[in-house]
Amino acid sequence: MNNDGSLNDIRLNASVSYRRDHGIAGKDVTEKLTQNRILTNNDIDALTVLEFAAQDILQKYHAAMRQMEARLETLDQDLKLRKSRNPIHHIESRMKSVPSIFEKLERYGKDATLEAMEAYIMDIAGLRVIVSYVQDAYAILDYLEHQDDLEVVTVKDYIAHPKPNGYRSLHFIVKIPVFFLDGKKSVPVEIQIRTIAMDFWASLEHDLKYKSVYEIEGVDVGAELKACSQIISGVEKRMQILANALESNRAHPKERDVRQARQMNLADTVAAPAEIAVKLAEEGAQKDAAPVFPAEG
Repeated sequence: MNNDGSLNDIRLNASVSYRRDHGIAGKDVTEKLTQNRILTNNDIDALTVLEFAAQDILQKYHAAMRQMEARLETLDQDLKLRKSRNPIHHIESRMKSVPSIFEKLERYGKDATLEAMEAYIMDIAGLRVIVSYVQDAYAILDYLEHQDDLEVVTVKDYIAHPKPNGYRSLHFIVKIPVFFLDGKKSVPVEIQIRTIAMDFWASLEHDLKYKSVYEIEGVDVGAELKACSQIISGVEKRMQILANALESNRAHPKERDVRQARQMNLADTVAAPAEIAVKLAEEGAQKDAAPVFPAEG
């Protein structure tokens, strides 16, 4: 993996996240902090060291995020082989921007230091996993809990207990071991699992919130969004029942048959087809060697 490329990705993602979260206000703050001020050599040295230390930390979270994403993709492919279906529709990843991290530290009442960032912020790296059904969300969490090198630190179940605005998703923090030059580190990654329907609602709710639609006179948009969330939940339950019914009629290879197949002697199994192939090839060669002439009239 190209380290420079990874660091550039981190810088780009952080910059995009910051602009998205802060917009014009963030730009104004930056200008106020930097205008009419000449940076001294000490300032430049301090910023250089701070940037290196921040990138060193962020690279660890970036690596953990990539490894966790690969772990989920492997799980999805294994389920496709064993269960004949892919529960994961797609996976999205994101790195929290440094300004957002320090703002969160301030809300927690912690010092704005890199040490505090590592100690108290568990969602620096995050994955959003979009699945087909509610049952898939809990199944993936269960699969991860049974992987002995992973540690599920916290779980927040907003599916069983939606937020007041109707938001539904399954959130949890997983610590995954990552190997670096200076040894192995257990790095936290936040994982959000939601269904396609939940993601649809959350995306539109986010869009409407930032368009200030809540201020429309005579329309309680918050109540409408919550009602839509409840309707979607009901539809999902019906779809889950239908999916379970169809799944029960699908034939899957039994574990006993799979074990027997693994013990079969493949040489004996393919011997007969191989002999037939040789015979057909010999017959074809004989036909090619004996040209057929048209009969004389």
